[in-house]
Amino acid sequence: MIRNIWKEPFFLIGFVFIAGLLAFSLYHQFVMDNYIKEEQILYDEEGTLIDRAPFEPSPEFWFGSDRIGGDLFYEIISGAKYTLGIAFIGSFLRIALSFLGGILLLKTGKTLSVVRGISQASYYMPAALLVYFILGPIIAIEQYTFWEKVIFELLIIVLLAIPNTSILIKEEISLIEREEFVTCAKLMGGNPLRILFKHIMPHLWPKLLLMYVQQVIAVLLLLAHLGILGIFFGGTVIRMFSEDLPLPFSLSNEWAGLLGIHYYQLSLAPWLVFFPVLSFAAVILAFNFMSEGLKRAGNTLPGRKKGKKRERKMERPVSENESFVFVNERKTG
Repeated sequence: MIRNIWKEPFFLIGFVFIAGLLAFSLYHQFVMDNYIKEEQILYDEEGTLIDRAPFEPSPEFWFGSDRIGGDLFYEIISGAKYTLGIAFIGSFLRIALSFLGGILLLKTGKTLSVVRGISQASYYMPAALLVYFILGPIIAIEQYTFWEKVIFELLIIVLLAIPNTSILIKEEISLIEREEFVTCAKLMGGNPLRILFKHIMPHLWPKLLLMYVQQVIAVLLLLAHLGILGIFFGGTVIRMFSEDLPLPFSLSNEWAGLLGIHYYQLSLAPWLVFFPVLSFAAVILAFNFMSEGLKRAGNTLPGRKKGKKRERKMERPVSENESFVFVNERKTG
């Protein structure tokens, strides 16, 4: 499957977009020294005041600017590495822990019903609201450091998806165990770990990779929802727009932070909300393209093509002479 995905145009489109965005963000960090232009007042050549921040989208500010005059385009580019990094790490932890949970569920029958009940109950509670109610009081406590809050929030986001994903992985493993080659390996006295890694994992890896991409999309959606609710990664810093007007700003320009900070300015400067939302939508669309490419690559595995050719060969019609000889030999024998 790994070889086939590079031939799928859907996967390539999504992968190139994500890789290009991440590379640009890293280039902005290490080559451009994370520079973001800030300009609160614009003057013409004669020194006459033209406009005051926030600026609308223009050739000088492609995505407009915030009330401090920060270029929103480069703020989004700067925060891309943090947003994608959180999604990548959170999704990896979700899949890794759920994989262990799925293996444990294979050996424990009673626990499965309990986990299934928890997962079914979670369907009736929006994930963003659940995380908000848990993290809201924690975020407000000043005694916790920034990294303690980040680790706690990441832990909640990961643990939230483990019951459902563990059941899904357990069911996938159960389907593979029904195959004849796994049954034969068990009858021959194969070690359970050897059967898992030698026979089951080669068929499970493609499905885990697809689940990982789907979990990245789920984490990105959850971050966007939490940003609107005022809970986001990256921390905040209070900057004085004027003597009596302190404004919160994202410390890392992570997209959920940009969305949450500027959401209250939707009527004043709609581009401050539109472009972070557009960034989330573009990245999620790219991962959906990758997911579709993975599905198509899984449906065109070489083994499946060969299987179809073998079936066609077996269905080759028998000539009348061959049938007559076979019947005659059977009668005379």
